[in-house]
Amino acid sequence: MTRTALAAAVAALCHGIAAAEPAPAIVEIVGTTPLQGLGVARERIPANVQALDGDDMNDPSAATLPAALNRRVGSVFVNEIQGNPFQPDVSYRGFTASPLLGTPQGLSVYVDGVRMNQPFGDVVSWDLIPRAAISTLSLMPGSNPLFGLNTLGGALAVRTKDGLHDAGSAVQAQAGSYGRGEIVFEHGGHDDRGLHWYVTGTAFRDGGWRDDSPTRLGQMFGKAGWHDGVTDVAASIALSGSRLAGNGLQEQRLLDRDYTSVYTKPDVTRNRAVLVNLTGSRKVADDVLLSGNAYYRHIRTTTFNGDLNDDDDGLFDAIVNRTASTQTNHGLSGQAELSGRLTVGAAYDASRADFRQDAQYGDLHADRSVTPVNTFDDDMAIDLVGRTRTWSVFATDTIDLRDDLHVTLSGRYNRTAVHNRDRIHPGGGSGSLDGDHHFGRFNPALGITWAPSRTFNIYAGYDEGSRTPTAVELGCADPANPCKLPNAMAGDPPLKQVVTRTWEAGVRGAVGRMHWNASVFRATNDDDILFVADDAAGFGYFRNFGRTRRQGVELGVDGRAGPVTVSAYYTYLHATFASGETVGGAGNSSADADGNIAIRPGDRIPLMPRHVFKARAEWQVTPAWSAELGVLAVSGSTARGNENGLHRPDGTDWLGRGATTGHAVFDFGTAFQATPRLRVFAQVDNLFDRRYATAAQLGTTGFDADGGFVKEDRVHSTFYAPGAPRTVRVGVRYTFN
Repeated sequence: MTRTALAAAVAALCHGIAAAEPAPAIVEIVGTTPLQGLGVARERIPANVQALDGDDMNDPSAATLPAALNRRVGSVFVNEIQGNPFQPDVSYRGFTASPLLGTPQGLSVYVDGVRMNQPFGDVVSWDLIPRAAISTLSLMPGSNPLFGLNTLGGALAVRTKDGLHDAGSAVQAQAGSYGRGEIVFEHGGHDDRGLHWYVTGTAFRDGGWRDDSPTRLGQMFGKAGWHDGVTDVAASIALSGSRLAGNGLQEQRLLDRDYTSVYTKPDVTRNRAVLVNLTGSRKVADDVLLSGNAYYRHIRTTTFNGDLNDDDDGLFDAIVNRTASTQTNHGLSGQAELSGRLTVGAAYDASRADFRQDAQYGDLHADRSVTPVNTFDDDMAIDLVGRTRTWSVFATDTIDLRDDLHVTLSGRYNRTAVHNRDRIHPGGGSGSLDGDHHFGRFNPALGITWAPSRTFNIYAGYDEGSRTPTAVELGCADPANPCKLPNAMAGDPPLKQVVTRTWEAGVRGAVGRMHWNASVFRATNDDDILFVADDAAGFGYFRNFGRTRRQGVELGVDGRAGPVTVSAYYTYLHATFASGETVGGAGNSSADADGNIAIRPGDRIPLMPRHVFKARAEWQVTPAWSAELGVLAVSGSTARGNENGLHRPDGTDWLGRGATTGHAVFDFGTAFQATPRLRVFAQVDNLFDRRYATAAQLGTTGFDADGGFVKEDRVHSTFYAPGAPRTVRVGVRYTFN
């Protein structure tokens, strides 16, 4: 990443403040909202903000947005649970943004000030974010309240390109292993009247390296605006459509037998989305900036999943689970920034989610595919409407105690109402999903920075954030009526909102052209909402889980030495349960007669590695030729279902160790600027063709070691999310002007 990009990058507060991570002693331009902003010196930011620019995001070494984050941002790691490049869990410091219902969501994601966490479950669909349109991306750590709800562990803020800063035209095409191909075009410009415009489009397809796992994706993004130095207005539209086959975890014996195999199929998700956003800002005085935005978003999602029938008395071996959801959300925000220090603002967001599902029995075939028959399980039918309304007020101010000592005070009050209406069993009472829930909370933040020199800075901060339960969580919180996400919900006891309290302290500085940072952090969640497994595979329920904690150490260095640019990041993460609980865990060998396991304070949270290390080195061999080598090393983690860490396989009834092993994966890329306009490149991922797993889960398997279906006397085993084998991609990029 370039230091210019770091200086310009924004870490957008929820329709609010932004900050970036430039070199020491550089005064950066930051935005209030991801719009225009006033100057703020780096030494005033009490956090280790990381940033990427558009070149980083669209570099061939990272084929998707999650891949770019995984390779280039410290403390980020990815769990490929769904087995699709656009459907991973992206985790940062032990907090996750995931497209999968049931995953505890702890990161907020914004594009041009619009919150991308969806109303139904706070999930994030990475395929709906236009990667080619990204100008800058910033990751703000901690539970900073100014970013609004769901900012428990951090906030990811994206700012898109515009014709003022990204003029010109280009087309890029690439092809690679397993039928992967992608074409991207972009064009931007402006004129002397202040008008500016930008448009980009992407067509992506991939046959998938696993059995029957193709991906299709199309994206369009356009922006038009006007700027005169005092006023800036812009309107943008983003269109996305995708068909994602994600065939999930595979049982260990079947994985050893065929690394490309899947457990059952199909497992297909289709997304269609449109986002319209209007932004504006006006400098009404030398030290007063007014800004705001208004948006509308519509998402249509359908799923078609073939699974085994877990009913021992069932007449059919398989079942097809279908879902259809329509989500619309809209909102507006406004704020005023005074003297480049004090900012006050307010925001309003509203959403409606219509969710339907049915379960149709099916036939299981030898290739483990499932086809439906004309028989339905009426008990699994759901027809739910969830409406959510949130309004917020926020403020932040920076106080200069001395020229080198600054204190920042911030706070945000959120008020949320969630109304669920069951269209199958209306009226409330047993079995009905009807419910009205209200949540309110004020979250504060305090930070202090001290810069005794222009190349050395010390900072510390405390902040609080919260997340309200979503419609899907409030509809699936009864242990007497477990759900098979996203296939069923039941009447429930109320849930509390999650509250996170984060402490962070660190130092940062520069030695020559090298920039370094070191920090410690500790985040504690009270009333964390977790999806707890029941005794039937795939079933469970949401519950408040006392307390969880993520704490650790971050180290980072990046810079340039002659023709070589290097970066390295190390994270030690200690993610644990901080209170004792009893949960379902029938796939665990230590479970009691009722299928329960006891979690003790100090037990590790599943899927959270202790150690994450990543490093990259780019060598500019000649002015036209460059080569880059990267490594990502991750230690092992505990499997879901082994929350107590006491699972012990016996090789007969209990298979697999209930954890992943550590792994290191290398990638290599090279590029050649053949002419001033033509660039050719090649990329090799998983250079040494390493077999590894990014996630694991305990469960009951319906197949024997040879892949034959087993109706009775099933064994318990460990299921893994296998990492992709070696892949090769080549491509060209042509710039027209």
